Amino acid sequence: MKKFFPVLQYINLPNSFTTLGLVFGIAACYFLIEGSLRGIFICLFFASLMDLIDGFFAEKFNQRTLFGQYADALVDFFICCIMPVLIVYTFLGSGILLISSVAFFCICGLWRLAYFNVVADEKRDYYTGLPVPGAMLIAMMTVWATVYYDLPVWISIVVFYLVGLFMVSFIKLVKYAIWQKLMWVVCLVFVLIVVVS
Repeated sequence: MKKFFPVLQYINLPNSFTTLGLVFGIAACYFLIEGSLRGIFICLFFASLMDLIDGFFAEKFNQRTLFGQYADALVDFFICCIMPVLIVYTFLGSGILLISSVAFFCICGLWRLAYFNVVADEKRDYYTGLPVPGAMLIAMMTVWATVYYDLPVWISIVVFYLVGLFMVSFIKLVKYAIWQKLMWVVCLVFVLIVVVS
């Protein structure tokens, strides 16, 4: 089979979770067309969870590959950079300040993902800059609050600029440390709020 479909040689557990993350991203597109912010956010949460799991298994079972590296970056760019742009345009409008903040966020996400691939061969136990999925979840929680709790749009604009800067900053965040666990607890609580609201 691999003779006819050589890409199959790269299928492993981490890359399977990366692919599942893409499936959740595609499902988020469906809910975007349907106008369901709740459906979008639930899908984005699970897509981000797949990104966490694929990285964990890649390191745990020593299955890091160049293929997986590129696939992960492509999926992350779609889910964490392109989807927020579409969500903002759909639910918050298209003011010039809002557009510029989302564009800045998207550009920083691209640079962060490219930088991560450049240094990926260096064995590190920390992230340089805020990981893109974390930045996306923070930004999307703000968008949710803006839509459902009538927060001023300028708060979302400020958050997009700030998390964009954090993605490309020099800050070092230890992998799988308390900050990451706390972030996922906050995200889980947020998703439960989204589900019941």
